Amino acid sequence: MPVVSHRALGGVALGVGASPGSSGHASSVGRCQAQPGPQLVRCLTVTERLCTKVGCRRPAVATLTYDYSDSLVVVGPLGLTPDPHSYDLCALHADRLSVPQGWSVIRHASMRE
Repeated sequence: MPVVSHRALGGVALGVGASPGSSGHASSVGRCQAQPGPQLVRCLTVTERLCTKVGCRRPAVATLTYDYSDSLVVVGPLGLTPDPHSYDLCALHADRLSVPQGWSVIRHASMRE
């Protein structure tokens, strides 16, 4: 779990990668404990990543990446950490995925199944 030190925000703090006014693609709730020092707290956070399709608020279960040089799309289990070069998708959008003509899709089975 990420541990973040920052100023206390009323006992609940935003986790790593979340900030006021963020895009809303990750929601994070944390429980903070005061630590010795000038207003520092230790926060343990649990983050739920959401589908990156516009308007979708479902939890992400798969990560999609593109390999433009090989005209290839790879869909696999949700990555451990968010990556700005990939897209997190819910089950519905991962299953309905379509690619441009001439592109190939590789689907990796989940390691959890």
